[in-house]
Amino acid sequence: MANKQGQMVASGAFQVFGARQRDQVGELLGEIFDRTDIAAMGSDWRGIVYFTLSDDETTAADTVLGFDPSSGTSGELATVDEVSEAVRTGEVAEAVDVASFDAWREATGTRALDMGACVPPALYEFLGGDPAERDVEPTDLVTYVATAAAIMGRIQSLGVEPGDEIPDAVFDEEYSK
Repeated sequence: MANKQGQMVASGAFQVFGARQRDQVGELLGEIFDRTDIAAMGSDWRGIVYFTLSDDETTAADTVLGFDPSSGTSGELATVDEVSEAVRTGEVAEAVDVASFDAWREATGTRALDMGACVPPALYEFLGGDPAERDVEPTDLVTYVATAAAIMGRIQSLGVEPGDEIPDAVFDEEYSK
């Protein structure tokens, strides 16, 4: 899957990163998870990022994991070979809910997503949002992932528990200074 330019499937429903995006997203995920062995490989229209770990005791190096910034969850999904084959055949589109993506594109009049763009939920799931309710405008993937991680980090540092009211300090720009 090493490709300098990247590759899009189904009008951007799934994107295989080119070298620059792979490095940029991999570095960001490394900061989020405090790891140096992350290799980002792609993302889908929902902003879920797909990656591998080269030095993990419990996960094989050819296992593709997914990270959903909106919910803060991650987990094992497939092997690199399985993902590569699904990209080659286009079957990866079904795995990333291309029907919902096509409905979103039709509703918004969007022909395709640009490389490095995604359509996050209107409100992050970890803030009580519904993943079926999507923004009407595409967002830069790196900005989306970084923002979700920053907000989740603030929530954790303030000791907010599930079901608690979200304090204004979570969104206060002065909080991080």
